[in-house]
Amino acid sequence: MKLSSWILRVSLIAMVILSLVFTSLIWRNPSRLERRSTSNVQVTTENDPNVKKMEGNVYLPNQVYYTHRGQKQLLFKANANIGHEVQQAMADWHMTQVKAVGKVSPANYETYLEQDGNLQLIYQDVMSFKQFEQWFFSKQDQIKASDFHFNRVLVNLDGAVKKLTLINDATRRVYEAKLANVSQDQLQKLVTTQVTRAFPIEEKRLGNHEVAFFTQPIKLPPYAYLMDQQSANYYVSLLMPSKTASNVDAREIGDSTLYTAGSTRRMTADSGTGAIEFENYTATFPDSGLTNFLHATFKGLSDLQMTNLASMRYFQYDASRGEVVYKTYAQGFPIFNVDQKGDVTVRYTQTSQEINFSNTNLTVPIPTNQPAQTLPATATVVNQLVAAGYRASQITDILIGYQWTGSSNDQQVVDLQPTYYVEMKGEYRDYQSWLNHSSEASANAASGQTATPSNDDSSASESEPTQ
Repeated sequence: MKLSSWILRVSLIAMVILSLVFTSLIWRNPSRLERRSTSNVQVTTENDPNVKKMEGNVYLPNQVYYTHRGQKQLLFKANANIGHEVQQAMADWHMTQVKAVGKVSPANYETYLEQDGNLQLIYQDVMSFKQFEQWFFSKQDQIKASDFHFNRVLVNLDGAVKKLTLINDATRRVYEAKLANVSQDQLQKLVTTQVTRAFPIEEKRLGNHEVAFFTQPIKLPPYAYLMDQQSANYYVSLLMPSKTASNVDAREIGDSTLYTAGSTRRMTADSGTGAIEFENYTATFPDSGLTNFLHATFKGLSDLQMTNLASMRYFQYDASRGEVVYKTYAQGFPIFNVDQKGDVTVRYTQTSQEINFSNTNLTVPIPTNQPAQTLPATATVVNQLVAAGYRASQITDILIGYQWTGSSNDQQVVDLQPTYYVEMKGEYRDYQSWLNHSSEASANAASGQTATPSNDDSSASESEPTQ
């Protein structure tokens, strides 16, 4: 074979190989996909009136209690958000001034919580007054008052409503706000209608806050929702600026894909769980104060443009970690999932903003013929956990939530089953999972295997939750 012919063949083979390599790189480069998909993504801003309205919805109270004839009840309305309806009934009211009553004694604190005729709006975690002032009432002028934190709003409906009482359970500090333009007929009618469907509760103190204990077994319906799933490329187009789209690099690492835009932004998407973590190194830590922090973290949430934003609520604030957790709610109860589907966590460090979320979220409920499920009284759940070896003092929160499970009939449908969720050592699990974990730890110990049970807390006391 002539040398020239051999060189020609080698050159052709090399060109084919290079062509395949470049084709693979082009197909693996998300910027090619993003230039196509960005045209279909309408990016909203924080000045969008719909986004502003959603901030008010996200920071609505999580639950509503009413004390009637000595019995405290949790108000519940199927296929509706009772917290939103209460806020709408109060929307035209406004506060004229606010004053600090001060820290009250445990006895006086209990008097506030148990007073007959009290309607109580409960936040899952601490709320700032300035955030409440900005979003709860539709025509609220800014009040000259220092910002403060609370998690409970009291309105006494026995007689003419003249004030709001705002209480911080952790510190037992009380504040009062005078009201004007009050028309309570709509609110009174709403409460009177819902009392017949309410669940009797009593509050017990776990750690530094009050927790609703259902005093009787209750029935709650399961639900089914259609699921919305977006590709990682969709979020690349939203979270990485268009001017850097051509510079987005994608690299596969096991089951995950790492997207980077220079040294300022990166996103990791897990193809197995759908979990996504976005990091923005150009973001700055919010100005001081919880109000600024809640506004900044909501901006991170709204940047995701989730279809279920209307059903998301503020769930948890962790000052030590600099983060806020938002959860999807159904029928007034939070939704839990082992892969944190339906959750968005926005965190700020001194060097970056981090957003953890899932590419899978819920859209609209669909009819289901499943019968209502009966849940035991809360004290029964606590007793089962204690009998399994946990200490009651380890329980820092217990609440009813909906467990996100996959449908056996349709991959696009999610089943939601009501159950109790218990927080111990900063982790929420459904109570059956805690019980199963204790049984597994006991079995391992009996067989001689080494195990570290979650209920090991030698410093905890044996005391039951106290009222």
